[in-house]
Amino acid sequence: MPLSFDQVEKTTEAIDSLTDSSSNRYGQLLNWQNPPDPFWHYGIGLSDTHIFDTGQGLRPFERIEAKFVLGIDHLAFPADKTIKRLKYALYVFADWEYTLSGWNCEHLGRLIATDQPRCYQSSPIWWLCDMTPEGDHKTAHQVFCDYLREVESDLVR
Repeated sequence: MPLSFDQVEKTTEAIDSLTDSSSNRYGQLLNWQNPPDPFWHYGIGLSDTHIFDTGQGLRPFERIEAKFVLGIDHLAFPADKTIKRLKYALYVFADWEYTLSGWNCEHLGRLIATDQPRCYQSSPIWWLCDMTPEGDHKTAHQVFCDYLREVESDLVR
């Protein structure tokens, strides 16, 4: 379900109220599973207790158990920039249709944190999902970068 402009504004206010820059999860790409669901879910850490769900919910929620996504240190933005990118991403992607394989929480979470709209979970079926062979969404990066260049260009690589 798409978010209206007012909902995006309220969500960014919620992000601001829940962030704790002293948390080691602040601005970090996190993932978790909800057994018996076999899929990994992705989001951006806000504090020791809250994560922003980059999936269907597009909202912060409370969760203690989550893992840091490994292997992205050389790609990741500094935490404060990741949080800024998260808030801007809401304006850009609030009305994008969420699908398990085509545009999902891993695509958005990785785009915000690393600048790569990649989903490793659906990359084996990339040709069915209109993605690149690496699992990247074909247009999300360009759309996001174009927006960021207009509003805060230092958030673009």
